[in-house]
Amino acid sequence: MDQEFLLEAHRSVNSLLKKLALGLDRQALNKKVIALTEDLFGKRKASILLLDPSTQRLHLESAPNLPDFYNEAIEGVKIGVGIGSCGAAAALKKPVIVSNINEHPNWSLFLALTQRANLHACWSVPIISSHNQVLGTFAIYSDLPSSPGELETEILELLASLYSVALEKFAMETQLNFYANRDSLTHCYNRRALFSEAKKVMDGECFSGKVMSCLFVDIDKFKFINDNFGHKFGDQILTTVADTLSSVSSPCSKIGRYGGDEFVIFSCFTSEEVAQNYYLALNSKLKEVLLINEMQFSVSVGLACAKDEVNLDQLITLADKNMYKVKQAKSKW
Repeated sequence: MDQEFLLEAHRSVNSLLKKLALGLDRQALNKKVIALTEDLFGKRKASILLLDPSTQRLHLESAPNLPDFYNEAIEGVKIGVGIGSCGAAAALKKPVIVSNINEHPNWSLFLALTQRANLHACWSVPIISSHNQVLGTFAIYSDLPSSPGELETEILELLASLYSVALEKFAMETQLNFYANRDSLTHCYNRRALFSEAKKVMDGECFSGKVMSCLFVDIDKFKFINDNFGHKFGDQILTTVADTLSSVSSPCSKIGRYGGDEFVIFSCFTSEEVAQNYYLALNSKLKEVLLINEMQFSVSVGLACAKDEVNLDQLITLADKNMYKVKQAKSKW
């Protein structure tokens, strides 16, 4: 019986790994892992918590069959060697098996909560990455005091390992997707992604009845900056401009690095007058942040707006022409 139990668990995990490799998403994985665990262990409730390394607190990922009030109460619990089963497992980087919650010191502060939820045993194992970092915890609860057999603990650890592989896969996919759509230095959208995101804005509620604006931003004398101050300083100028564009733009704005020293912002405004006010404020802010080491660096910004049947290519071309008018006017000073 024990051998059959172990074989069933390995077959189920292998099946999930295949589905994961073929693109199973995170939400679907959570449902399948929870369902598999509760099917294997019977009359127990599974829980997945993920660790925020910056705060050392655990946050609910999935525990659909635990009471809502219980999940809400433990949300954001700080890890520690004496904090329940999951908090301790995350802090110690090893399984913490509590066979009787009512008698264990780790649970003394939570007894009113566990009694109300009818939870009397909790077996928790840490989810650990390939770099030996704790990612979270995987646990099962029982409504009766109970201890796991050797195979049950092994299967819990197997499921935690599966989830660790999944989390690292999802993180890698997120990173790959980010850099497929973003400029590596400034983290603005690349040109392809910029147009795609701008079209989404136009198709969304944010744009309804509004004006679409395009601002074309060009760093003045950028070659001179690189040649005389070095490429590292040039990169600083680029990131300063990008960060400023991001900080003063609305949530619906889409910011892209269009060329080596060029940025484009697509954003919707209630009117051309509001867009013009934003344009003036942006110029003022960029002048402020580009005063570096008592040297004033500058940008030239062109603005173009359209309301009906917006053509993004035409809009960006017009904003580019307006930017060059600004640059030419500077050269006459």
